[in-house]
Amino acid sequence: MTKQTSVVVIGGSYAGTKVAHSILKQLPGVKVTLINPSKQYYFNIAAPRILVKPNDFKPEQYLFNIPDRFKSYDSKLFEFVQGFATSIDADAKTVTVEGVQSAVISYDYLIIATGSTSNATLGKDSELAPFKPTNSDDLQSAIESTQKTISQAKTVIIGGAGPVGVEFAGEVAEAFSEGKDKFVTLVTSSERVLPTLKAGAGTAAKGMLENLGVKVLTSRKVESATFDSKLKSWSVVLDGGETLTADAYFATTGVVPNSSFVPAHLLNKDGWVSVDSEFRVQSSKDDAATKLPIYALGDIASISDRFYHRVAGQAAVLLANLKADITGAGKRAQYATSQMTMCVAPVGKKVGTGQIGCWVTWSWFVVFAKGKDFMISKAEGGILG
Repeated sequence: MTKQTSVVVIGGSYAGTKVAHSILKQLPGVKVTLINPSKQYYFNIAAPRILVKPNDFKPEQYLFNIPDRFKSYDSKLFEFVQGFATSIDADAKTVTVEGVQSAVISYDYLIIATGSTSNATLGKDSELAPFKPTNSDDLQSAIESTQKTISQAKTVIIGGAGPVGVEFAGEVAEAFSEGKDKFVTLVTSSERVLPTLKAGAGTAAKGMLENLGVKVLTSRKVESATFDSKLKSWSVVLDGGETLTADAYFATTGVVPNSSFVPAHLLNKDGWVSVDSEFRVQSSKDDAATKLPIYALGDIASISDRFYHRVAGQAAVLLANLKADITGAGKRAQYATSQMTMCVAPVGKKVGTGQIGCWVTWSWFVVFAKGKDFMISKAEGGILG
């Protein structure tokens, strides 16, 4: 009897669930084991609005049960294991899992899709704010805690003026506009808001934020942020020694790879999993001529395309190569990092800006594409593959 091929996928966010569905649909007879610390899939694209406006969305619109979305497959072909991957033995081809279900799981092929986290998600030098999954089934409690913090605050400082910082500042300022004596300050070390986009987008975003009452401080670096439990306030020290105080401070910078369980020889110097253009994981060992049966995609991979809308294309390339590995047939594929910028950033519900290609987007387009509901209507489609 031919041995059943086993593919283990670590990570249950968009990249992991996308590739798991793709394997089950396109590689008949292959068993997929999906490992994730939580049974919940979190549509964190909408986090800036979810965390600020609790009445806009119900939890069932952004939190989904992962095993339930795989019930249509034969139980012999899919298994969900709830726990943290704590180590990978590339020689023995095993993954050690600890948590709700502790186990040592063997694989023929391994796919790493554990993504990244952030300082705010960890509550590190920032108020707790789950911009990313917390890897806990109690994620809704963390979300509600953030919502309560914002609703009770009169002054909020937000560190970072990338898309998440701009979106979050817009949501908070819009929510604050209904109350008196409430203030939002956005601080960025960059010379302008949305520094990775064209200057016109940054200028537009700054104007939109200021129209909502946000004080925008550019070219100012946050040196430290500390919370005084007695005064119940944050002290945010800027370069030059100036100190700002607020009821709440949220950092929207500081992306951290979820790679603590991955052997060091499979990581680059910044802690991301090293991959080639086929998404095959690369080893830095001197004897690493043999191609490893390990792939990685999404945020955790050492590519610059760490965007939600790029994942489907990454999964297609990875699947073509995995299929060639398993079946010995089919054309291998290579991923070319897109040079086209694509970013839309709502600033509240009524305005927004961004860039598609070389064009700064119209405000009405951003509102239509994302601002009206933060793409929540597409949330369940993501986990259904």
